[in-house]
Amino acid sequence: MPHMITDACAQCGLCVDVCPISAISPGDPIYVIDDTCCDFMECVAECPEEAIVPIPDWEETGAAPNTEGRS
Repeated sequence: MPHMITDACAQCGLCVDVCPISAISPGDPIYVIDDTCCDFMECVAECPEEAIVPIPDWEETGAAPNTEGRS
């Protein structure tokens, strides 16, 4: 299941460094995960803000999704 970055993102960039397929890039105002996400999960483990969530679960976090760049 693809993941997304919520508005809890602190723009630290740690997720970008660990993504093995470079699916994460800077956005405005927070980082975004493109639709090539393959759920390697390194980004989830690395995020200090717990801002990376599976797409269907974002409502449970209470955080707004960042859908910029998603089709």
